[in-house]
Amino acid sequence: MSDGRPPAEDRRLLGDLLIEAGIATRRAVASGLEEQRVRGGRLGYNLLKMGLATPASLHLFLEDHFEDLQPGLAGEVLTRPPVDRIPGRLAHYYGMVPVAVEDGVLALGLSSADVPALIPAVEELTGLRVDPLICPPSIITEVLRRFYPAEVEPGVLYFPGAENQLVLADRGRGIVPVLPEVLRPEAPPSDRLRAIAAEAVRRGARSIRIEPQAKIVRVVFSGRRVDDQEVTQERGIYPGLARLIEGLSGIATRGRVIPKVGRFTLLIEGRRVAVSVSALPGLEGDTYTLDLRDERVVAGNAQDVRDDLPGLAPLVDRLAEDGRGLLVVAAADELGAATAVRCALDLLGGRHPRRAGLGEIGAMAGLDPFPLARDGEAFPFEAVLERAGQASPDVLLIPDLLEPGRAAAAAGQAGRRIVLATVVPAGDAAAVIESIARAGLARLLRPVLSGILAVRLMEELCTGCRRPVDLADLLAGSPAHRRPPPGEFAAGQGCASCRGSGVMRLRPVFDLFAPAPGSEMFAPQASAASMRRDRVRRGEETLCLAGLRKAATGLVDVREPLRLLLHER
Repeated sequence: MSDGRPPAEDRRLLGDLLIEAGIATRRAVASGLEEQRVRGGRLGYNLLKMGLATPASLHLFLEDHFEDLQPGLAGEVLTRPPVDRIPGRLAHYYGMVPVAVEDGVLALGLSSADVPALIPAVEELTGLRVDPLICPPSIITEVLRRFYPAEVEPGVLYFPGAENQLVLADRGRGIVPVLPEVLRPEAPPSDRLRAIAAEAVRRGARSIRIEPQAKIVRVVFSGRRVDDQEVTQERGIYPGLARLIEGLSGIATRGRVIPKVGRFTLLIEGRRVAVSVSALPGLEGDTYTLDLRDERVVAGNAQDVRDDLPGLAPLVDRLAEDGRGLLVVAAADELGAATAVRCALDLLGGRHPRRAGLGEIGAMAGLDPFPLARDGEAFPFEAVLERAGQASPDVLLIPDLLEPGRAAAAAGQAGRRIVLATVVPAGDAAAVIESIARAGLARLLRPVLSGILAVRLMEELCTGCRRPVDLADLLAGSPAHRRPPPGEFAAGQGCASCRGSGVMRLRPVFDLFAPAPGSEMFAPQASAASMRRDRVRRGEETLCLAGLRKAATGLVDVREPLRLLLHER
């Protein structure tokens, strides 16, 4: 397939489909095609650039039709993208991935068209003519996960589709914050933000306001124990600091979305602090408010898990009866994985009491810990596994299943004990099945695999500042999710009851895939998107639908499952 502009009949087909789906009007498509004729760029990109289509509805439409419109392109970009053309830091920040290079033209996958200077800047960077096209955010997320390093600089980690992280303090890695006033003006923005956040934690602040003025930047700390305490910084630090905040919080990848809000996570020697970010425009630049909240998981008891996920209890019962087998646990981060592991162990009860876990997730889940690293030095995995095996545990947790050698170890151990293996970061169960198949591990794991339990932690809805949200327009472009669960959906605006409370309550939302006896779990060439659509057509639950169901009852903010819908395949 050529990666230049598609032929005219393909453009007409896309335009007709967009009109039929209600994504764009006939006049909008005509304007987009005229812009394409004059200035280039694909039709979808021009519709977003000119404000003639809604990004979310176009993304959901492309999720269902991308393979039909661009045959083979999704497979190519997911297996061999020319990642050397775009630096990882820029790829994460703008949410863009190189798709292919042909005849001096770089096909560049984007999720938005809101940065006019981005295309000429990439052309200057690469020395190639850039042909921008809108890709489903899920494909961009997957490429970023697979091919670009998460840590773009020490302590700055990007996890596409999940919360990005800033390591505030980790003495084992030599990351220690300093006071804001002792930093040199040329210090990296990450050191600056780390110093400001550490000062807020030291003072017991719950909110940080970063306000640019003509000659200085005001940094104001507030909360129950502090009353608008202020430090000033030089004006020159603002551009880099603003870019870092927008990149970490995900604001930069969302384009011209109002209000400008996002979230990232601070890591402080094992402690996690959620940082909710909002930006308000001003004459001297945007003012950023960073609300700091400790994460609290509202996991419920074993009966709650049985009610939410009736298929999990029989699966755990079979594992308990056999005394062996493999359950894969997938989550966006380690906290989610530990939550899912604890839920499975609660259902297991006291039937198999000796339990051990390798790595940090095992310790978080309350298992006998066997660390994989100490003081920044990694231990050989085989040695740690052997030491854990000497304790003859009934249940063994193995982290990072897709890392080299881990799947073989999990398969071997699952022949004689119950094994829980984690995949982090990960999306829903369908995405994990696709990843296992793509890694060539299906034949190895199929004989011992009982099921895949995926979890996503979603923020509770604040009843004090909730505002209603109408999903009809947003979901119009997605046949699989066109009929959301009945109920009243709402989003929180941010108020003293939630943002100022110092605590963010998270509810786990589950997705379980347990194959029927004799069924083929790893169908050849099956994509996560097609598996997900098949499950919806069969009336089965998916992670997104489970989140929407929680949102319909008013338990979680509706933006949580919507973000999952847009960014997970």
